[in-house]
Amino acid sequence: MGDELREGRLAAGLTQAALGSIVGLSHSEISRIERGVVLGVPYETLAIIASVLGMDLPLRGFPNGDRVRDAGQLALLARFRATLPRTLRHRTEVPLGMPGDQRAWDEVIDGPGWSIPVDAETRLRDTQALRRRVALKLRDSGADLMLLVVADTRHNRAVLRLAAEDFADAFPIAGHVALRALRQGQRPTASALVFA
Repeated sequence: MGDELREGRLAAGLTQAALGSIVGLSHSEISRIERGVVLGVPYETLAIIASVLGMDLPLRGFPNGDRVRDAGQLALLARFRATLPRTLRHRTEVPLGMPGDQRAWDEVIDGPGWSIPVDAETRLRDTQALRRRVALKLRDSGADLMLLVVADTRHNRAVLRLAAEDFADAFPIAGHVALRALRQGQRPTASALVFA
């Protein structure tokens, strides 16, 4: 972070003293922040410095692989399973199978001679991150297709309308076509996004 703030300060044509004067810190404190020798700099201080330099300093949380399955996701998977024949087997939290990799498919459906991985999303947020995550899981698991089960909400449908073109490549067949194949005990021919 210090390097980025230093680059922003130099790009803005400010000295450490000038920046410190604007944000209410000494030039030596600015220097220590830029060099990363100050421990525990408050987020607010970093955000003020970044703002003065014309930079955004967003605060976001990112998944670390230790996610707890919540009641919403369990309910979503239960709704999805209820639409399928009982002859299909469902396994939950199926690891990708790579040593040391903590990622898992939310579910894997097993049919006669075939399997298909499933991921479930209760509320869509960052569709680009979702696409990357799913693409990496497909690649790393060796699966050639998957189902993305999304909660059927107004919000999720609006998000997917905005990202329709981007999602069309990743999920080339319609959800109802994939469901029809599954209900007939067959494996869908390509990845699909299914509302449940």
